[in-house]
Amino acid sequence: MKSILSDWRFYWFLILLPVALFLPAMPIDETRYLTVAWEMRSSGDWLQLHLNGGPYADKGPLLFWLINLSWLVGGMHVWIVRLGVLVASLVSLLVFERLVLRLSADAALARRAAVIFSGVLFFAVFASAIMFDVVLALFVLVALHGLVDFDERRWGRGIGVLSLGLGLGLLTKGPVVLLDVVFVAVLAPWWSDTARAQAGRWYGALLAGILGGVLVALVWAIASFGPVGFWKAIVLKQTAGRIANSFAHARPFWWYFMVLPVMILPWIVSLRAPWRAWRESVTADKAARFGLVWFVPAFLIFCFLISGKQPHYLLPLLPGLAIYAARVLGDGNARVRGRLFGLLLLVIGIALAAAPWLVGHSAQLPYFSGLVHSGSFSPTEQRVIGGIWPLWGGLIALIGVFLLAHPRAHTRLPVLALASAGAASIGMLTIAQAVGPTVDVTEVALRVRAAQEAGKPIAHIGNHHGLFGFPGRLTQPFERVELGNLYTWCTAHPDGEVITIYSKYGVPVKPEAEVPYRLGRILIWRAADLCNGPHIEQQGKPDTDDTPDD
Repeated sequence: MKSILSDWRFYWFLILLPVALFLPAMPIDETRYLTVAWEMRSSGDWLQLHLNGGPYADKGPLLFWLINLSWLVGGMHVWIVRLGVLVASLVSLLVFERLVLRLSADAALARRAAVIFSGVLFFAVFASAIMFDVVLALFVLVALHGLVDFDERRWGRGIGVLSLGLGLGLLTKGPVVLLDVVFVAVLAPWWSDTARAQAGRWYGALLAGILGGVLVALVWAIASFGPVGFWKAIVLKQTAGRIANSFAHARPFWWYFMVLPVMILPWIVSLRAPWRAWRESVTADKAARFGLVWFVPAFLIFCFLISGKQPHYLLPLLPGLAIYAARVLGDGNARVRGRLFGLLLLVIGIALAAAPWLVGHSAQLPYFSGLVHSGSFSPTEQRVIGGIWPLWGGLIALIGVFLLAHPRAHTRLPVLALASAGAASIGMLTIAQAVGPTVDVTEVALRVRAAQEAGKPIAHIGNHHGLFGFPGRLTQPFERVELGNLYTWCTAHPDGEVITIYSKYGVPVKPEAEVPYRLGRILIWRAADLCNGPHIEQQGKPDTDDTPDD
């Protein structure tokens, strides 16, 4: 027990635990994944994924199997799923530290790397997210242990471990796991003496490991889709589609260069070392070279060759960067200086604490009055900001004051990592408190369920992304309509109801009900009212928010 209480990971887990327990499922991604898992459970089909009753071929089944496993253990709650992801994040830290220790036999380096990774702000934010990337990062780490087995000439075990990691990664998020691992494997002669001495055996074992992983995923994919369906859904759409001309989140090549510094706070502003240490650490030892070949080539591919970009796509690569930073800190002239990060937290905390008062008193403040009433903030956004508890900003500012005022805290790596995790936790709890009630669609979902059970037709304008399936425990899909066939559907179903989560359509009929949702509203009409009321003269474009998941 004493050893647990002295481990920084114990406190890291406790700091992030409230997020897992209290943050609601966030639209659109988390709510969609919960609905896919619910439809898996309710249909009893554990192989073919479904969303709103139709095939869902965007991702593999493993996350949804794990969600159902967590429900089996703790009941059908959002918090038990988040807790499971947080445990996976904790396990990732343990597996990562062990990986670095195998590469270097330097316990201090392994501990520094794990502490740095735990303190990466973006990792802390996503540590309990109901998304694929934290789970994928764990399986990438498993696969890389297989490569270290190769380096130690444990060929059979290495093939098995590599196959396991790649297979589970493929079942989680598809072929992207290969991109997260392949450069470490192919460029191994730069970091591995074994790869240089026994190149033929190395690449033969690598091919066997990749084939083993692909075989694991292929068994599920072919059983679910059939050979043709698998090829179209996973290989052509999800992989080639994202690389060549992304159907979602297309951004310019330089975008990751802009967001990465924010993602890796506090270290971007807290690590101090002479240029010589940064330069010499590139080739300092096996671990540093391993970390760089893990991060740099794949990062450049994500920047220049893959058009679809989201910050969390980089999550499985960040441990590689942490190894390099840990090696730099091993230089005698390198230091951690966290006061600039403390100042940043102090400014952010004060701004967050003051925001509700500033919005509420904007009329007496000329600058803020112009900002608020110029259209920069919608009335809903003003209400959300005005409803934030100043306590949250005060807590973030308090962390900043601690780092600024304490004579040694800002120089201690674990303290700075825990401060970063604390700021992330408070930020996520702020979101839970401020917008939590507006992302809870249970009321509407239960209305949909009651209507379906009564035999009443239900349609949604545009794509609802499975928003209502899990909270309403829906067992029947409901139709999607566009503006072009809205009135045709209403005429055919005069006793039905029409719902939309979008306000952009401008339907000129007063809804029967309006429910706050995010920064807008869910609108509900009786189909008869739409038929009898004024029609939209200029039909709008189809829903442009019909983007695939991440």
